[in-house]
Amino acid sequence: MSKLFGAQSNVGTLKKALIHRPGFEFANPEVFLPYYENEQPVPDLAKAQAEHDAFAQCLKDYGVEIEYLGEVAPDKISSIYATDMALITDEGAVISRPGKEERLGEETVTENKLKEMGIPIIGHITAPATFEGGGETIWLDHDTLLVGSTYRTNEEGFQQLKSILAGKIECIQMQMSYYKGPKKCLHLGSCISMIDKDLCVGFLPLMPIPLVKLLNERGVKILPVPEDEFLRSAVNILAVAPRKVVMISKNPVTKKLLEENGVEVKEFDAELCCSTRYAGPTCLTMSVLRDYDE
Repeated sequence: MSKLFGAQSNVGTLKKALIHRPGFEFANPEVFLPYYENEQPVPDLAKAQAEHDAFAQCLKDYGVEIEYLGEVAPDKISSIYATDMALITDEGAVISRPGKEERLGEETVTENKLKEMGIPIIGHITAPATFEGGGETIWLDHDTLLVGSTYRTNEEGFQQLKSILAGKIECIQMQMSYYKGPKKCLHLGSCISMIDKDLCVGFLPLMPIPLVKLLNERGVKILPVPEDEFLRSAVNILAVAPRKVVMISKNPVTKKLLEENGVEVKEFDAELCCSTRYAGPTCLTMSVLRDYDE
């Protein structure tokens, strides 16, 4: 019987992913304007859907089987960022509890979908803990998980996650910086993406010093993303296999760095889905099944 799930890697060949095509909720003006404090105009939903469809096609081109989350509540404006609502291990899923109040309830929709897909639930993060799944975590190797300490994932969330995974996975906490404060999302995954077991991209000014030291000790080369491209989500890169990635277009310096290091790059435009929302393709993708046998 073939495996249905298991994603204890950021770089193993991606076989199955859960994503959410933006619907009415994405551009709901009654929610969008206050959510973004009137800093941005209400997006063109058709354009956002076209961007997301192009992203989904990138995954399909690499042979990834796609599952769609389905309909969500009209106020869940961030449901497109599927990775945050659970962490998929070889044993099953740990269900998140979002650190942003407006996102509470998204995790329930995700849990129901994962159950429908035949994925067991091995634990829930419960109040007052917060933890935002794939966005807040980096798999350093199959049994080592880095977890950000941020405004979205608190100490209680880390301790609950560590308890759920005890005896199977080592959890290492990484304290993130204030950056732009609690209203702007800065996950651990906002400043680093793994490209291969020995290669990553990172925005060094925001990377915790212990993280840089740990990567150096492990022999992981860090490709430095320049600040102007960091602001266009260049650091947020989805590895679909070792040294095969999907990234947002219009980041030529980062793309060149990747290609100079033997990385195959596939790009898509994502102004509305990602760049204006401090997000990228890893945010859009919950890795459900990866192959670790490369």
